[in-house]
This record gives sequence, C-alpha cells and structure tokens, in this order.
Amino acid sequence: MRTIFIVDDQEINLFLAKSALDGFYKTYAVQSIEKMMKLSERITPDLILLDVSMPEIDGFEAMSIIKSDKILKSVPVIFLTAKNDVESEIRGFELGAIDFINKPFSAPVLLKRVENHIEMDKLLKAVQLKIEELASSQRTIELKNDELMKINEAKDNILAMISHDLKNYIGGIKQAIDIINLKYNAFDENKFIKIIDNTAEKAIVLVNDILSLNKLESESGTISFTLNDLKKIVVESIENLKPLAKQKQISINTDFVDEPLLCEINIEKFQRVIDNLIINAIKFTNTNGTITVKTSKIEDMAHIHIIDTGIGIEKDMIDRLFEKYTKAGRKGTAGEPSTGLGLYIVKQIILLHKGAIEVHSVVGEGSEFIIKLPIKTNEEG
Repeated sequence: MRTIFIVDDQEINLFLAKSALDGFYKTYAVQSIEKMMKLSERITPDLILLDVSMPEIDGFEAMSIIKSDKILKSVPVIFLTAKNDVESEIRGFELGAIDFINKPFSAPVLLKRVENHIEMDKLLKAVQLKIEELASSQRTIELKNDELMKINEAKDNILAMISHDLKNYIGGIKQAIDIINLKYNAFDENKFIKIIDNTAEKAIVLVNDILSLNKLESESGTISFTLNDLKKIVVESIENLKPLAKQKQISINTDFVDEPLLCEINIEKFQRVIDNLIINAIKFTNTNGTITVKTSKIEDMAHIHIIDTGIGIEKDMIDRLFEKYTKAGRKGTAGEPSTGLGLYIVKQIILLHKGAIEVHSVVGEGSEFIIKLPIKTNEEG
C-alpha cells in the first residue's frame, strides 16, 4: 500500500484529508514540517500533501527543505492551499510542486487527484527502471528493441497525460493574466506580466503540438481515407484563415485547375496540413504581403502550391525544416511563436497519404511549399 504524508497545522484539515485517503493509502498526518522530517527518518512516503499557509515555516519554505533532502527530493509534492492567485501557483511550480488542490476540497476530488499523481509517478519510475535494466543488460538486439518499444509506449502515455494536465494549468494561468490585464491594464504597467502572458501562449502552442503529435503517432495505423476533391479542402482552409491574414493586411490569392483533383484523403488530418502551411506563410510574411495558393496536375500527381512573399528561408535551414523539434524554427514577423514540431507533423501526415513535400525559397523574396499527392484514377475504381 502506498504511503502519503499529510502536513497541515489545522487539525480539521488533517482529519478531512486523512479520512478521504484512509483505506486506499497508508496515511500519516503531522502538523509541521519539523515533525514530517522526523517521521521521514524511518518512513519514506510515496507522495506528500503540503499546506501552503503554516506558521513559522510555510509550505514554500518547507518545499525547499524537502527538495534539499537526499531521500525526499524525488517524492512528488501537492500543495493544499486556500490561496487562489497566479503568483503563488507559479512560485509553487518553480519550487517543484506537481499540483495545487484548493481548500476547501471534496474528498472524491482529493482522492482522484492523489490517485492520478500516484499512477503517474508509478509509470515514471517503471520507465526509469526499464531504462536502467536495459543499460546494464546483455540481451540480444531483438529483445532490446522490444523493450524500447514498450518504454516508448509508456513514455507516450505519460507524455499525453502530462500534456493534458499542463494544458489545463497553463490555460488557467493565461486566463488569469487576461483578466488581470483587462481589469488593470497590466501589460502597459508591468512588462513582466506581458512576458508571463507571452510565455504561457508559447507553452500552450507547444503542448497542443505535442498532443497532436502523440495522437498522430498513436492513430497512424488506424486512420481512414475517403475520396475527396483537394480544392474543397484547400478553399475551406483559406476561408477559415482569411481573418488571420487580414490582421497583417496580407492578401490570399488562388489559382486552381478546372478539373477535380481526386485523392484518398483523411479530411481531419489533411486539413491540419493545409492550415499549418498557410498559417506559416502568414507568420513569415510581412504586413501588406501576398500569399498565393494554387493547384496543378503533373502526370498522376496532384500538386498544391503555397507561395508567399515573406522573409524566406536560408538554404542550410531548409534541410532541417521537417525534423522533429527542429532548431530551424523561428519567430514570425510579428513575434508569433514556433515550437519546431509543426512542419514535422505536416510531413508525417503527408507521408501517411503516400505523398511528398518540397520547399523552394529565396531569402528576402519568399517561399514555396509544394505538396504532392497521388491522384485516384478511373482505372483504380
């Protein structure tokens, strides 16, 4: 049975938390960090619930003590707090907390949150154990590959779980900052609030890309395709993104071939490809620039061209554009964030469609991305 330490100076809080967890975990309730450290000399917990507002040594100071302890530093800590401010949460996460639970809490919510983090910690330790076993193992290459696949699957599950939680936490921070800005015009008064807002926005973009990549990798063998005219998908993306282009006074022109270009497409995934490439064109094109989206047919291949008059891409960067977490990612002309994952996802989706993508670019003049997909011919039914 897993062991939980509950640290709170209020007896009622200790009673409520202990009552919620007893029967599921072995719990120890203490009223100060000093008593908890004494207890830890003979018992090592699997998780610590730590009150923020305590006399003498508060939760933040206690967190520093825990993280400097040789045994306790790897134990996950959840803060119990009546505070509901962004600054406290940011400070807590910076010190190493894995979550915040607001007081007053309900027993089922406390139990579920503890259960989730215990499971996450269990998975992380299992992955670490597997890695250590593999490092010292003398098994065959085949067995090592099999183990690595299992570890990778566990890693993806953990990554998805953490990313979902991070998205919620960061979204909460972003929402709180927006409210602060609306109420106090904080961006004009405090540049650090704006820095936090920009960082939260970048983090949300990154988490969304990680979730998209994880979903793509887990679904790659089960994606379904239907026969579709490429023009319809491209036009829908353009219409959806015209307001974004208008913000930078960028015009989007089209030049489509008359005949239908019928291809086997997964609409949801391929829409992501077109959206991403047009958004990139907007991102890297200056105000009053132009984007042209055109189609062509060469033999049995349909081509989609996305051409911009933007800042262009240096030759040595083009070869790395489609790498995972590429260092070729750059800020847009208006400071738009980049994660280094977007174009990697684009290429993987195109490969799933048995297609290809190529890039032509001149620095200072613009770029052209060309998607090539096989056309479904009449002979194929």
